[in-house]
Amino acid sequence: MGTLNTSRYALLRTYRRDGTAVDTPIWFHLDGNTLVFRTKVGPKTRRIAADPRAELRVCDYKGRVPDSAPTLTGKAVIVSGADAQRANRALHARYGWQYNLVPLLPLPGITNVDAGLPWREKWQRLRNPNVWPDSAIVRVDLDSASRPGNPGPAAP
Repeated sequence: MGTLNTSRYALLRTYRRDGTAVDTPIWFHLDGNTLVFRTKVGPKTRRIAADPRAELRVCDYKGRVPDSAPTLTGKAVIVSGADAQRANRALHARYGWQYNLVPLLPLPGITNVDAGLPWREKWQRLRNPNVWPDSAIVRVDLDSASRPGNPGPAAP
C-alpha cells in the first residue's frame, strides 16, 4: 500500500466527546503537510468540531491497515468557501469520474449514506463539480514530526 503519497485510501481516526476513537476509511488529497477530504455533514463533522485531533494511516478501501503503516497526526478543521471549492477540485482531479459516482452506489461492505436519494438527484450530483450541500470539506494540518517522508523522532 505504500505511504499516503501513493495510497488511494487513508484510515482517519477522530474522537468522540468521551474520547472513544472512531476509524473511517477516506479518499483524500495530500499537498505537502495538508490533507483534505470530503465527508457528509453529520457525526464525523460533529466529532471534528468538538475535538480536532486526527490520526491517519494508509489503508485499503475496507479500512484494513498494514502492520507497518506509520500513524500521522494532525489537527482537522472544516473549511468553506473558496478553500472548500479548491480542495474539492483537487479531489476531483485525483479520483476523476469515481469521485462523484462511488458515493452514490451501493457497494458491499461500504456504508452508503446516499443510497436513498432519488435517481434524479443522484444524476444531478454526478454532474455537479461543486461541494454538495450536505457535504463538508475537511482539512487536516499534519504535525511536522509526522509529515509524509519524515521518519519522525528517533527512537530512544
